[in-house]
Amino acid sequence: MKRTVATLIMLFAATGVFAQIFVGGSVGFNVTGGKTESGNTSTDKVTQTSFSLTPKAGIFLSEKLAVGTMLGFNLQSEKTPGTPEEIDRTITFGLTPFARYYAFSLNKLTVFAQGNLGFSYGVEKNKVGSATTTGPKTTTIGISAFPGISYKLTDKVELEAVISGINFTLNRVSVKHNNTKDITNTFGVGANLDAIATTIGAIVKF
Repeated sequence: MKRTVATLIMLFAATGVFAQIFVGGSVGFNVTGGKTESGNTSTDKVTQTSFSLTPKAGIFLSEKLAVGTMLGFNLQSEKTPGTPEEIDRTITFGLTPFARYYAFSLNKLTVFAQGNLGFSYGVEKNKVGSATTTGPKTTTIGISAFPGISYKLTDKVELEAVISGINFTLNRVSVKHNNTKDITNTFGVGANLDAIATTIGAIVKF
């Protein structure tokens, strides 16, 4: 244990000229619903709600290289009106260590590449009236890499956006329900310019 602590101290001392701690993350919330009207009749549509929270912290080992980890929480809920009302809800927790390389800068704009090693665990529950049942449990382990951009607001605060439409992914998804386990392995690489999605967040340096 003492040797491990000493090694970590030496590592940070060696990179101390560059070392800079940062914290940040992203948050998202979305609700979709409504109703259908026909004459004097009004019918509520299915309401879909999603909420995500992804705090992260890390350290710059040099001006171009940073490492850290992200924690993830995601809630997906779908409410179907009726008698009785039905609610499907999935809660997912995740842990994702990452490494990021800042390739080049243009004024306040910087382009970076990021690699993630992610783990997540989700549980689905279904509620019909007052009866609740537990659905599938999903475990995901994956490796991914993608580009992103950051914009420097001040010397300490940066906005950043991850571009998930251009990526490399390798995932193993295990879905367990009762005594059945379904395992899916996925590999993907390329660019989908017709469906480029971005996740916007921010970091604060200390």
